[in-house]
Amino acid sequence: MTHHRGIVIKIVRSFAPDPTDADDLAQEIALALWRSVPSFRGESKPSTWIWRVALNRAVSWQRAGKDRHLDVHGAAIEPPAVERADDGLLVDRIYEAIRSLPAIDRSVVMLSLEGHRYAEIAEITGLTETNVGARLSRARTRLEQHLKEAQ
Repeated sequence: MTHHRGIVIKIVRSFAPDPTDADDLAQEIALALWRSVPSFRGESKPSTWIWRVALNRAVSWQRAGKDRHLDVHGAAIEPPAVERADDGLLVDRIYEAIRSLPAIDRSVVMLSLEGHRYAEIAEITGLTETNVGARLSRARTRLEQHLKEAQ
C-alpha cells in the first residue's frame, strides 16, 4: 500500500474535495484493498488491481453519499474553501473540473493522466478500448469547457 499510495491520493482527491470526506474515503479504500487481498490472483500488475479496487470503492462511496453535504432542510452545504498558494490554484481547478465529470469518465481521465494505455484502462474499468477512447475524447472536451468557464 505504501508503494502505491499516490494512486489512492489521486482517486480520493478526484472524488472527495472536502478534507473530512477525503479522510473517510481514503480509509474506505484502504479497507476495501485489505479485504480484497485474498481475491488478488496475480493475473495483473498490483497497481492495476489497486486502481480497480480503489476506483470501484470511490464510485460506490460517491453513490452512497449523495446526501453527504445536505443540511437538515435539504440545502447543499459547500465544503470549506482551502486557501492555497497560487501554484496550487491551477491544480485545484483541474481537480474541480475532473470532479464535474460522471464517475466513470472521471476514472478514465485519471487513469489516462497516469499514463495508462487504453488497453490497461479498459482492463481496470471493464470498458472496451473503443469505449475508453470515446469517453476520453468527450471528457477532454468537457474539461476544456469547464476550465474556460472557470477563468
